Amino acid sequence: MKEILFRNATSLAKRRKALSISEISEDKECKTFVRKSFIYLVTPQMRVEQTVPQPDIYIRKFTSAKTKEEKFSFRVKGYFYIAKDYCFLKVSFCHCLKINILWKAKIFSPKSATLT
Repeated sequence: MKEILFRNATSLAKRRKALSISEISEDKECKTFVRKSFIYLVTPQMRVEQTVPQPDIYIRKFTSAKTKEEKFSFRVKGYFYIAKDYCFLKVSFCHCLKINILWKAKIFSPKSATLT
């Protein structure tokens, strides 16, 4: 069984656009929740920075053998510039991916990964 929810929230007054996709799927081994979100905020700029810094990347992973749960979070934040009608616009963005897995069986994770 799979359920998908799509959400689009656009505000021209606040110069903001937010897209969100949520998915719930279930099989005999586990139940999975996946959420993807994309947020953009546009602001006018008089000057453009010569060097735009690299986006910030945040990664988290959490496992619990007691509750048979795995959580993974990946987030990218940054900004870039665009030119439109002889003015510059700064586009700030935040992309997020969250995955939660609830295992049903006594064996916690058949696909366990090890970091070296």
